[in-house]
Amino acid sequence: MKQLKLTFLLIVLMSMVGAKASAHDIEVKNADGKTIYYTYMNNETELAVSYRGSSYSSYSNEYSGVVNIPESVIYGGKTYPVTSIGSYAFWNCSGLTSVTIPNSVTSIGDYAFVGCSGLTSVTIPNSVTSIGSSAFNGCSDLTSVTIPNSVTSIGESAFYGCTGLTSVSIGNSVTSIGNWAFSGCTGLTSVTIPNSVTSIGYQAFSGCSGLTSVTIPNSVTSIGSYAFWGCRGLTSVTIGNSVTSIESDAFRDCNLKKVIWLPSTPPSGYGDVSAIIHYVPNNSYTSLSRKTVYPYLTSIFEVDGVKYVLVSPSEKTCDAIDCVYDTSVEDIKIGNTVTYRGIAMTVKNVNSYLCCANPYVKNVEVEFNGSIGSSAFSGCSGLTSVTIGNSVTSIGYTAFYNCNSLTSVTIGNSVTSIGQSAFWGCTGLTSVTIPNSVTSIGSSAFSGCI
Repeated sequence: MKQLKLTFLLIVLMSMVGAKASAHDIEVKNADGKTIYYTYMNNETELAVSYRGSSYSSYSNEYSGVVNIPESVIYGGKTYPVTSIGSYAFWNCSGLTSVTIPNSVTSIGDYAFVGCSGLTSVTIPNSVTSIGSSAFNGCSDLTSVTIPNSVTSIGESAFYGCTGLTSVSIGNSVTSIGNWAFSGCTGLTSVTIPNSVTSIGYQAFSGCSGLTSVTIPNSVTSIGSYAFWGCRGLTSVTIGNSVTSIESDAFRDCNLKKVIWLPSTPPSGYGDVSAIIHYVPNNSYTSLSRKTVYPYLTSIFEVDGVKYVLVSPSEKTCDAIDCVYDTSVEDIKIGNTVTYRGIAMTVKNVNSYLCCANPYVKNVEVEFNGSIGSSAFSGCSGLTSVTIGNSVTSIGYTAFYNCNSLTSVTIGNSVTSIGQSAFWGCTGLTSVTIPNSVTSIGSSAFSGCI
């Protein structure tokens, strides 16, 4: 008897699985003859646009050309409103060129249009309140997007890799721009961030190399790390007066020449200078008050392939903060002074990550009264020669870490310390002369120098 009951239950379960072999519940043809697949929502009172089959990858290019989604569908004598574009609904439909979304739809699900590389036009109605993660990820032919005022959130990677996107208008109800939301939109030249936005996520606009200027509105309180990383065309940023947190490397690898704070003095909660001036690490300027440093962040200039920041106009001092990532810049020379627009300034510091992982730099000559920051030239695979002048006092932690092409190093007689792992992995080095001035050598300083 027990065996019969178990067999019966197994048959029932198998029949239930068979009854739901497809992900969609119903399929209905539009007036134009195109079939659209739907799943039930809210106790079978509403519909979400779905995909055909048991998996979103079951049928390639199920939707193609122009697709007009209706506001409602009549099925089995009953009318159902279409309220959602479901997750993966148009997954990888590279033949899809245009979609009209009706006013009945309130949400666009995660991965809804991911990989729709042929999609050139999409109309998002005022009824939509949320755009899911990776919703339009990889829609490389999409040229412009208007996000209506009804939308309150843009999900992670929502428009990631939309390389054809040139302009974005974000509605004034959006409060957060998610991580990677517009990352890799290399064609993006214009973006308007409304006053409703309070946070800009991690790498939200990273790699948007076409952006030239950005205004961060007064409503924004935080800008995530790497938010505008690699926006090489970005020369001007205006930062609103409510920003209390800019995380590390937010503007890394940008060509900022002008940073405007509203008001002119940054808020007390701001803590990481590296967010603005590229590779300078946390707490590099702890000896200087904010009032001393911040007003001069606008004074970033470039001389012979090196970027500097003016630290004190009255003392005419500056710091080397970055080197130009350019194939033509092979030789880096940093002297005791640098002249810009006829004004000679004393170089006080060579900051951390100055030329980190730059494969084009071959020769480095440093001569100034200060220290070489940690990881300043770490991973510079093309670097063959380093000359450290007699006024340099210290070589920082991992300063030349893994520079495996380095064959020649000259260390000046004012250097007192060589930091931990400073020349770790410099497998091309055969000899090094350490001057009498050196009093400490950090652990693993020459580890792997066979």
